[in-house]
Amino acid sequence: MAGLLRPAAVLLDLDGTLIDSEPAWSRAVGDVARAHGLPWTPADDRAVVGWSIPALCTDLRRRGVPLGDEELTDRLHAHVGRTLRRELRWREGARELLVALQTAGVPCAWVTATHGGLARAVAACAPPGTVRVVVAGDDVRRPKPAPDGYLQAAACLGVDPVVCVAVEDSPTGVRAALASGARTYQVDPTQDVPADLVTHPHLVRLPGLGGLAHLLGLAGPVLTARTGTRSPAR
Repeated sequence: MAGLLRPAAVLLDLDGTLIDSEPAWSRAVGDVARAHGLPWTPADDRAVVGWSIPALCTDLRRRGVPLGDEELTDRLHAHVGRTLRRELRWREGARELLVALQTAGVPCAWVTATHGGLARAVAACAPPGTVRVVVAGDDVRRPKPAPDGYLQAAACLGVDPVVCVAVEDSPTGVRAALASGARTYQVDPTQDVPADLVTHPHLVRLPGLGGLAHLLGLAGPVLTARTGTRSPAR
């Protein structure tokens, strides 16, 4: 993947990639489990990183929480929303990357498992004008690891996903991004890559978001969405 052209668009995961919200989600799920007298361990926290809301609800019911999807979803989002309103923490380099994309004229979409209301509230806190599209968990029929969110985001931007770059943290998200055809960067080295994806030609692992703007060639030529030809940098 060396010498990449500037992508036609960049599709970004939210939780764990742009903002440090994974602890809030793990805490929310753990609190719901414990409220029903069920155990929840640090290993459980790590296990659910990157899971979609339906997957979290299914897991909680499997553990013995006697609530339906709608009530569980409402409780989880309320819990996470309260936490993020108190302490929205951007990942190092996240805001700078958003501004760099905007300056270079590269459109940006967020693709997240989070509920639309919460995701768009976070987008409103991003540097103005940096987020063109938000595709949330309730906007698609199939959540990650299905590629639906990435495919929808690319379609909304009017580009082909194969000339996009996706940025993810979790194995679930990485699988979704690669399935869409996008070149994919995983920016959380603490998370494992599934064995079948370790040598995937369109996957690169990075220690974080720092330096990603340079790697994406934001000052260079752009790969056009339809023809795959070079266009001058804006």
